Amino acid sequence: MIDAHLHVVDAATSGPDRTGHPDGAWWEAVDASPHAVADRVADAAVAGGVLVQAVGAHGFDNTFAIESARALGSAWRAVAAVGADDPDPVGTIEQAAAGGATGARLFSVPLPEVSWLDAERGIEVARRCRDLHITPTICCLPEELIAAGRLVAAVPDLEFAIDHAGFVSVGGDEGELAAVTSNENVVLKLSTGVFDHSTLDPRGTVDRLLDMVGAARLAWGSDHPQVRDRDYGELATLGRAAVDGLPDATRAAVLEGTTARLWFS
Repeated sequence: MIDAHLHVVDAATSGPDRTGHPDGAWWEAVDASPHAVADRVADAAVAGGVLVQAVGAHGFDNTFAIESARALGSAWRAVAAVGADDPDPVGTIEQAAAGGATGARLFSVPLPEVSWLDAERGIEVARRCRDLHITPTICCLPEELIAAGRLVAAVPDLEFAIDHAGFVSVGGDEGELAAVTSNENVVLKLSTGVFDHSTLDPRGTVDRLLDMVGAARLAWGSDHPQVRDRDYGELATLGRAAVDGLPDATRAAVLEGTTARLWFS
């Protein structure tokens, strides 16, 4: 089992929240240091994970996430982040890849007035990810998923992951999610919030997303420690329970294989 979505924060260098998240500076309420996170992951019998840049705490300075993944060892990877207000997003991605990042997060929260994802800037970032052999993720709200769909369609020879399944309520209004996942190069992150905001129970949520994209396009991730109302072991247990009883190959893909393909290979 590999966690596709974790965060680490350096409390000494983090700033005030940059994203407008309702939790604000969530890292002030939990130990988000690399070794604390890694210890919780190990205690839950999870083999390792992907450290996704905590934009709220560190903006687009990806140094801490990259250095943390390197220090934690071979079971860990880092996903850097860029955004609309990054003055040189391609340069940021190139620097991150040179440092060892295996992914790039196209971050678009809060919702911009005009989407940058399907504009020249977003497409240029994606094409550079392809050239550097790193996997991009897209973090956007449901209102921007149509633009995300145009982006992934513009670079069809590159896999993209949609963080938190686009913040869509599974079993509810899935129109935008269905549209973006009609592109076969789209993977969905099955993070804790997807379960929490679904109209279906955890197994029903997984079944619905498997119908939509299949196991090879679904990757479990906890979103720990931003999700901190339960301990990490409970989040891992939720992920395991949601795929319990499914075929071995399906469980393996959702809990480990898809993540390994995208960010570890």
